[in-house]
Amino acid sequence: MNIEFVRANLDQHRDLLIDFNIEYLSWIDDSVQDRYGLSLPSLLGMPIPDYVHSSLDKLCEGTPPDGVVYLVFDGEVALGMGGLRRIRDGVGEIKRIYVSRTSRGGGVGAKVLNRLVRDARSFGYQDLVLDTGPFMTSAHRLYEAAGFADIPPYPEAEVPEALHHGWRFMRCRLG
Repeated sequence: MNIEFVRANLDQHRDLLIDFNIEYLSWIDDSVQDRYGLSLPSLLGMPIPDYVHSSLDKLCEGTPPDGVVYLVFDGEVALGMGGLRRIRDGVGEIKRIYVSRTSRGGGVGAKVLNRLVRDARSFGYQDLVLDTGPFMTSAHRLYEAAGFADIPPYPEAEVPEALHHGWRFMRCRLG
């Protein structure tokens, strides 16, 4: 596998970003419904595709050092994505690490996380935070191995408050 990180460009990659974000949030919706009996569209106040369309510009708005979103490719095949954004001075947030179902199990998620942590250091962040669903057990192992530890919910988290009680919020000190 020849992994290539491509900085996402909304003009060029909008359709792929929309597809990956819909897949990601639909997977979360299925898991939230199974675990909590709640509907993510109800919590977001709109259908998932509408939410993706309304939030994509914000997700991709930053340029280094304020943020970056990558698409991950193996040749012409898109494997996944991952992003990083500054949420306050010295603090970055990992966003939307997602690997397509057909590409899981090959270490792509770990490579995305490692790239984002490296970028965060080069951007001068002292801390990185993230949120992760309780059903994302493979991701939990990656985050813990990278030095992330549980913290209370942080104010900039995108997770609806109704899910905070079962969600994991994590931080890694980079300094």
